[in-house]
Amino acid sequence: MLLLLLIGAQRNAQQHRSFLFCHLNDLVSRMDTLMRTLKLLVLGVLFIASATPAVHAQTTPAVEPSRFFFNVNLGAQWNDQTFTDSSTYTIYSEQGAVATAHSFGGGTLFDISAAARVWRNAAIGLAYSTVSNKNDATSVVRVPHPVVFGQTRTATATLSDLEHSEEAVHLQFMWMIPLTDKVEIAVMAGPSFFSVKQSVATVRAPEDLTDVPPYTSVTINTMTVTDVKDSPVGVNVGIDGTYMIRTIAGVGVGVGGFLRYAGASLDFEVPPGVTRDTELKAGGPQGALGVRLRF
Repeated sequence: MLLLLLIGAQRNAQQHRSFLFCHLNDLVSRMDTLMRTLKLLVLGVLFIASATPAVHAQTTPAVEPSRFFFNVNLGAQWNDQTFTDSSTYTIYSEQGAVATAHSFGGGTLFDISAAARVWRNAAIGLAYSTVSNKNDATSVVRVPHPVVFGQTRTATATLSDLEHSEEAVHLQFMWMIPLTDKVEIAVMAGPSFFSVKQSVATVRAPEDLTDVPPYTSVTINTMTVTDVKDSPVGVNVGIDGTYMIRTIAGVGVGVGGFLRYAGASLDFEVPPGVTRDTELKAGGPQGALGVRLRF
């Protein structure tokens, strides 16, 4: 009986190995067929890609390059920043402190530009961009106790919808690179002139505080908002791509987009006795898509 079981087990093992070998051979065969197909496909693509420029060169007539350019774009700016203004004050013969944290940065970007070709593929242009957003500010005030020396209490308040806006004029020196009669890219760089406005909130302690018996808590009555502005000069560098669709009444119409960095260091006014924890920047990485007109 044991001998029969051993013989049966051996036959099953042989059948299982045969099944595995058959499937393995089938898999190898399929992989070999797939690799041959991929090789033929790659060779075909390379052949078409190498042949297309020659055909294009033979059949496409020379196109007169455009002299003037006009672009309208809508996109975004990415540059989220935070800063905290800190100050101290004296009450009940002890020192208290105020800290207000702000955030601002990116948002929807509108950009409009015009340029003119001045020599070969060199062009000079001007672009105007604007971005704005609204953010919150949170103040934390540390208040000494009027009776128990060395014991402080904390009050917190948040103010919403503080405005931040940036406008910039970018002088752009450009080099145009035509890839085909419809596709063109341009590399650009130059100075940028910013005008930045920011609403800054704070708590005037102890004037803006309510502290009444039994002195278990303190309330912030109001937060004071001050509008500050700065006009720094920075730089811009980027790349623009254009695809022309058709010509209407002598005007080339197309679409395109750009990636650009435009930035400058901000120097907002800081009130006496207030310390700001970080340096701020205007601008940032930008990207947009829009309409292209060529004359």
